[in-house]
Amino acid sequence: HVTTGQVKLMAVVTGQDKRHGERNALLIKFLFDGCLRVSEALGVRPVDIQRTTDGWTVKILGKGSKLGVVAISASIAAELQSYCYRSRIGERDRIFPISRSQAFRIVTEAFDKAGIPRPSKERDHVGGVHILRHSGAIERLRLTGNPRATQSQLRHKSALMTLRYLKTLSA
Repeated sequence: HVTTGQVKLMAVVTGQDKRHGERNALLIKFLFDGCLRVSEALGVRPVDIQRTTDGWTVKILGKGSKLGVVAISASIAAELQSYCYRSRIGERDRIFPISRSQAFRIVTEAFDKAGIPRPSKERDHVGGVHILRHSGAIERLRLTGNPRATQSQLRHKSALMTLRYLKTLSA
């Protein structure tokens, strides 16, 4: 997995691109912070970001076209809202109007520019974009110590699936 520091470094080096650096850096941070699949992140619109009594959430269209809600940090919520305002993104427009392949390229280039070894499906059983989801989950679990909350965040049906993260963390 990648650490919070490595994700921040990836965002910084990606953000240096003049044309879409801010958007691409925000995508990387959002994938990690929300423990999101790429398709979930790419479908988010400003209207999907909500403040609740417990903090900030984002409505997403998850695996199997299931509607879901994930928690995000206040700082990422603020960055998303600020970016949408400055970029004049409409309430119902996608924040990241790019394709999955573009998202994969953005993350791959971020790994390379940051000098972080890229995960491989053969070695790590997960690709570069999805490792941000896994790493975000491990970080949440490390901070909270709450496997049930992590299971909810990841929208796993089985607790056994989420316990893999605990095994990684304890190793």
